[in-house]
Amino acid sequence: MIRTSSEKRYGLVLVILLTFLLPCLVGACVKLERPTLDRKYFTLDAVRPEIEKKSVPIDKNLIVRRVKISPRYEDRDLVYKVGENSFEADYYNSFFVPPSAMITQELRLWMGDSGVFANVLGPESLGTGEYLLEGTVNSIYGDYSTPDRKAVLKMQFILLDNGDPDLPILCSKDFSREIPVQGTGPDALVQAMNKGLQSIFSELEKSLAEVVQHKKGK
Repeated sequence: MIRTSSEKRYGLVLVILLTFLLPCLVGACVKLERPTLDRKYFTLDAVRPEIEKKSVPIDKNLIVRRVKISPRYEDRDLVYKVGENSFEADYYNSFFVPPSAMITQELRLWMGDSGVFANVLGPESLGTGEYLLEGTVNSIYGDYSTPDRKAVLKMQFILLDNGDPDLPILCSKDFSREIPVQGTGPDALVQAMNKGLQSIFSELEKSLAEVVQHKKGK
């Protein structure tokens, strides 16, 4: 049987329509389910011991600048050392906000509760202060390269005299902590990081108190 040209065109149109419509009809009948990503979020908290004795305050203000952090650890994902030179980022376990912002906030609160300074201002404040505190986090990760897991924190802090146009350095100190991770999972790692942060802030507070009290006595 010989088909006319019009019949051929009709058949071609029908094939094209079926090609586009068939997947849509099938998709309408099939419910695609995708697994949800089970992500957990953590915060850094430096809790001051209640028994800790506060320093004698001075009538000077401290400005805490935003703490800088090494590019290796500036993202929110927890970082693990898994080999001699191997690191992994944990997408499913992250800090709630970037660690730089959290550490800056915790440092400001810690120094504000120390009683060393009259007022402690954050980096966004328009207020003035006689002292400037700058900090850099060089390392903050979980060392899982050996069976003895630990949280590693390395930081540097510099106290500047904001009353002098040359901003001379009054105090510069490096801190390093390796806190054993008690337990498994990211929760235990963050708890160890918080202990390390508390230990560093406590020692930093004592160093700053000695410097400003000595300067006051001159």
